[in-house]
Amino acid sequence: MKKLLLLIFLFLFTVSFFGCTQSSTELVSTNTTTTENSYDFSVMVPAGAPALAQVFMQDDSHYNVDVVNGPDPLVAAFTSGSYDFIFAPTNLGAKLYNMGIEYKFLAAITFGNYYLVSNQTSDFTIQSLEGKEITLFGQNATSDIILQYILNENDVHATLNYVDSVTSANSIYIADDTKIIMTAEPSLSILEDSVPGFKIIDLQEEYAKITGEGSYPQAGVFGKVSLTDDQINQFLDDLESSVIKVKGYPNQAIEKAIEFNYGFSETVLLSAIPNCHFDYINALNVRVDLETYFNIILNMNSALIGGTLPDDDFYYQS
Repeated sequence: MKKLLLLIFLFLFTVSFFGCTQSSTELVSTNTTTTENSYDFSVMVPAGAPALAQVFMQDDSHYNVDVVNGPDPLVAAFTSGSYDFIFAPTNLGAKLYNMGIEYKFLAAITFGNYYLVSNQTSDFTIQSLEGKEITLFGQNATSDIILQYILNENDVHATLNYVDSVTSANSIYIADDTKIIMTAEPSLSILEDSVPGFKIIDLQEEYAKITGEGSYPQAGVFGKVSLTDDQINQFLDDLESSVIKVKGYPNQAIEKAIEFNYGFSETVLLSAIPNCHFDYINALNVRVDLETYFNIILNMNSALIGGTLPDDDFYYQS
């Protein structure tokens, strides 16, 4: 029954997190600079912001990192238990945890990267969206939930027009810059490179205004329950170091991303990194913010979280 539910979930899984990735599910890049069996850990990470967060780890021979596109490889990896560590949307990890996967939530590393873009008004605020049409991707997914939550909490009524991907939303804006669209990094930076001069509403800032807390922990990392504390803590130390370096030394991070064929130009990456909202917060310290985010999902589309909050065992304690 669990396997059947996982197969069904493949068709229902949100595309919102992958606004910062390409649409293919093929393998993008692998660190192949060392010989077979020389790695200590196997890691899977989605292309886009999560891959950027760990880029300095990918340069370390102790980590065999596979960078993938799309949700299918992540679900397959969780189900098979074939990787030591998996970077994924936090709601996906919680959903699969509630279905019985043997991975724990270790830490959050990105805190939302959704933005509204337009050039149609000089006063581009949440209140200015009253009565307007907004084009966004990911109907009934996290992107949709976050926008609807912000609009509802501000008592703003807008018409939502859904498209299949962030790329499609960008294309609509390029064709008509009077449109209001939702986009995500690094697609936002790609758009800015094509049609500069637009106005932005940072939905992470709007979310924080409402909740009075930090932005929503959108992506994190999960570890197999069979790993020892020493193994997990070594991984987390290296991950925290990588996130600090990406934030503090973006030019070096860009060099690594280009070396690993991430598929984005230097200009796009330089613009995107500050807007990806990177941070490293361990599972216990981010739990309050995560449960705030999860409760919003539960209230609007409980299927995205598995119908209930994950229990205490979901959160890794060193």
